[in-house]
Amino acid sequence: MKTANELQPLSEIPSPLLWEILSRVPVKTCLTTCKLVCKEWYRIMNSPEFSSFRCHCGASRFNLLFYNDWSARKNLVFSLVEIGKALDLDDLGRCIVGVDHFIKGEPIVEYGLWYTKSHCNGVVCFANTKDYSVCNLVTGQSVKLQNLHELNSESCSLSGCELGFCPVSGKFKVLMILMHKAEKVFLAKIQTVGNGEWRTVENVPLKHLGGRYIWNGCSHWHGDNCIWSFEFGKEKFLRVPYPDDVMTKAYQKKNKMLSTFDSCLCLSCSNLDNVASVEIDIWIMKEHGVKDSWVKQFVIVSDPWCVPLVRMGERKILVTSRCQLYLYDPLTHDKMRVTFERNGTRIDAPRLPPILLVASFSRF
Repeated sequence: MKTANELQPLSEIPSPLLWEILSRVPVKTCLTTCKLVCKEWYRIMNSPEFSSFRCHCGASRFNLLFYNDWSARKNLVFSLVEIGKALDLDDLGRCIVGVDHFIKGEPIVEYGLWYTKSHCNGVVCFANTKDYSVCNLVTGQSVKLQNLHELNSESCSLSGCELGFCPVSGKFKVLMILMHKAEKVFLAKIQTVGNGEWRTVENVPLKHLGGRYIWNGCSHWHGDNCIWSFEFGKEKFLRVPYPDDVMTKAYQKKNKMLSTFDSCLCLSCSNLDNVASVEIDIWIMKEHGVKDSWVKQFVIVSDPWCVPLVRMGERKILVTSRCQLYLYDPLTHDKMRVTFERNGTRIDAPRLPPILLVASFSRF
């Protein structure tokens, strides 16, 4: 048996192996233990690349975020649950969450009414009547956006707020979309979190932007003839084409929703003729921006608010509908309500749907 002096020190573990090991450790363990071991471990987990690497290596698990949208008498409350795709459910669809896979966060903000505006990679932007704050739910770091007075104008009104991530710089940015009241066109300003400078974004789409969704650090909206994407690295709007089938007359009247499925941009199309049960066509874009990479995956028979989240094994899919979670079988169209409990208390937010979350350990 080797003595303590003969054992290999942590500093001699090859870097690729160390990344692999840390990527498989639960989020809570990374925060409470791993970041405190040594400077090298702290540096790895603080790097912008670690979050995406962790998602790639930890394909058998995912994170769900439950949150309340506002609070008048207490702080905003966020609950992060780390879940394995092999869900251990009882006959009632309940999953018991262990202490190592649950994080409850209450961002430190001023007392009052706050609304969640946007989220990206575990970072959330929320606002009240006068301030916007950006908070990393994993690390607890929170900063306010600066120079908001520069956006105030009698001729423009604030139409939207988008939080995104630049993969090159590793910085988070906030895009503010403004509507010119007289000309009915969109304008846009962008700020790097912690910088304070507002920059003008050119070539903003002139028509209504609907059904926004954040995927891969970029904002997406579905339009009449295409999907609009905003790349936070290049700070510009780009067109993402629909599949040819979606441009036919049969699809023109269908309701469209954007989401993420199988780590790809997902488009759900459904009729609203029967709100009790509709057929929802699920398309995913295998390669972002490439029209020919659109693939129709399956059809969900459910209410029109049903959105696929995660593939759970070979047949089942975790879907969300009206702020609730279900385990759905595309072959039989059977679904079972899924709930998560911790210490006998259900983890959910009945007014808001849960969010798929990529944990970010880096600081602004």
